[in-house]
Amino acid sequence: MNTFSRLALVALCGLAPASAQDFFPELFNPLVPFPPAAPVQQNVRPENGPWNNDVIVYRVRSEGGFEKLSSFERAGVPTLARMADGRLIAAHQHFPENDPASFDKVAIHFSSDEGKTWTPAVVMKLNGLPTGMRFPFDPTLVPLPDGRVRMYFTSLQGRRFDEDLPRIHSAISKDGIEYEFEPGVRFSIEGRSVIDCAVALHQGVFHLFSPDNGEQPKSRGRPSQGPEMRPTDGVGYHATSTDGLNFTRAEDVKVEGRRRWLGNAQSDGKVITFFGSGEGVFTAKSADGRDWQVSTRFPVMGADPGAVAAKDDGWILAVTGPPRNQPQPSLAMDARWLGEWDGELVFFDRLRNFDK
Repeated sequence: MNTFSRLALVALCGLAPASAQDFFPELFNPLVPFPPAAPVQQNVRPENGPWNNDVIVYRVRSEGGFEKLSSFERAGVPTLARMADGRLIAAHQHFPENDPASFDKVAIHFSSDEGKTWTPAVVMKLNGLPTGMRFPFDPTLVPLPDGRVRMYFTSLQGRRFDEDLPRIHSAISKDGIEYEFEPGVRFSIEGRSVIDCAVALHQGVFHLFSPDNGEQPKSRGRPSQGPEMRPTDGVGYHATSTDGLNFTRAEDVKVEGRRRWLGNAQSDGKVITFFGSGEGVFTAKSADGRDWQVSTRFPVMGADPGAVAAKDDGWILAVTGPPRNQPQPSLAMDARWLGEWDGELVFFDRLRNFDK
């Protein structure tokens, strides 16, 4: 018998003229379990959930053109990076339909042709994960100067949220598949759920960003079914580190509008570009990681983006797409359609299978 526990979060963008609630009415209230959190039959899952989305990979050119390159089925929360040998590496939450052992694990792919084709999904191997700690989710990949790659991820100790709250941890790898857990916590805030981080190495300093999901209410003596998300538009946590392990919280970062610090950060050595969720996929730029200016809105449908600079021009972008069973709005985009982009976010609880 498995127990489903609500853990947030996946974010999906609504498209104008319909609102987000029109697209996902049953998921609009994140505080109501969907479906009810209760014991269920082995290997039987509800139709709707993060396992019912695909990750879509795009090539976005600097002049604004874009094309779909590939997709990862039944996946979410993607991250992209470039390995020392020039290959692209992708990591994402993995929900294969007929592989229970790999369900809700982090899967890895590689591409040698700039995202057009990818190796089959391989679940990351993690050595040294402390007993009782949740397997990593919501990964972020950061290439290091010595050729290794570090994965920052969300996890927690125990099986109930009145025992622990999610926080950021890390692991390091030489090949992108086998990782060694790095002891300790990279970033946390007392009384708050810290999830879905983005990290960029910029001018010798690691900058970590995470959406502000509000203070966690007291459990009042009852077991908690999941962190209660109260997102604050435009506000994100910010922390810095010189070694990528010991982070110090800095002043919160802010952007205007109904935007979320839910996505990915990349540095070209001069500026950090943040790829965020809200009003489609937006970008904001900063020279120091503190002061930000919104710069671009990409004409792709999805949320929680991962990105990496393409070799010749623009970006390779991966996003969590809409539910597979929802009507798919057309991606034929003209100026009028873009002007009507609604940008409303829906955050819904993720029902997770905690196998013991």
